Amino acid sequence: MAYLQLRKLQQLVAAPLLITNPQDLFYLTGHFLMDGGYLLITPTQVVMLGGYLENTKGLQTDSFKNLLKYLGKFSRIEIDDTTSLRDLRLIKKYAPKVKIKAVPSPVKELRLIKTSDELVKMKQAYEITTKVFSEVKKVLKSKTWTEIELAQFIKLSGLKYGADDISFPVIVASGKNAAIPHHVPTDVKIKSGESVVLDFGFKVQGYCSDFTRTVFFKTITKQLREMYVAAEQAYWLGLTAVHEGVLAKDVDLTARNFLQTKGFSKYFIHSLGHGTGLDVHERPNLHPNSQQVLKAGMVFS
Repeated sequence: MAYLQLRKLQQLVAAPLLITNPQDLFYLTGHFLMDGGYLLITPTQVVMLGGYLENTKGLQTDSFKNLLKYLGKFSRIEIDDTTSLRDLRLIKKYAPKVKIKAVPSPVKELRLIKTSDELVKMKQAYEITTKVFSEVKKVLKSKTWTEIELAQFIKLSGLKYGADDISFPVIVASGKNAAIPHHVPTDVKIKSGESVVLDFGFKVQGYCSDFTRTVFFKTITKQLREMYVAAEQAYWLGLTAVHEGVLAKDVDLTARNFLQTKGFSKYFIHSLGHGTGLDVHERPNLHPNSQQVLKAGMVFS
């Protein structure tokens, strides 16, 4: 797969492009580079500088110290706009006379549409996630849990089912903590009648799942039930609005407008969804202003 993606990228670049983003490098080489690396892409040449890759189809390899040997022939190069300040300083150190322009990475365009191989890995990550959620529902009433204890149970369960790692630190937020975005679990005990937000995901061969559910511990108030049902209805309306060729903003607005009819739109303070893949948050973004056209092969929450 990586070789084909390299060829596609060569067709997209007009100016020499230097890739430093770790996920983009994995996507293009098929390897996670523990010590980093820099991938130079031109229409006629692909060179991995550093990274210690050998015998990788479609690219040359060389030491990063020889960067000037490759960049010196160009008056200007482009770097992806996620390049770190550390990497930028290194590039300038070894190629001080080359002009550098930061641009949105064209690799992100390629990563928007998942290949069949990527979809298999993502499906495996989501299958592990749903198994873990089933486990959580079984054990939640078995004892008095703290947020930290339940978060640890979720992590270990995912690893037990074959995940390589978690996609991000597990979030368990109960009671008033459930209103805090990206809450860090504490030793607070989960109490009867509280809502509990579970937000977690797992990685399989680098590909992430992202899964959020709200459950209610033992009992639920009438008001919370009404809000939950409205949110679930908005979810299904949004899902039925997803078709190839639809603007992402229209899917968001379908759910958002429904919640407005229920009087809950003021609580909808975030976007409807986002893409997942090698990053747990990536394109496409489903928000009210997104002009992204949805296409077959995209994966998003």
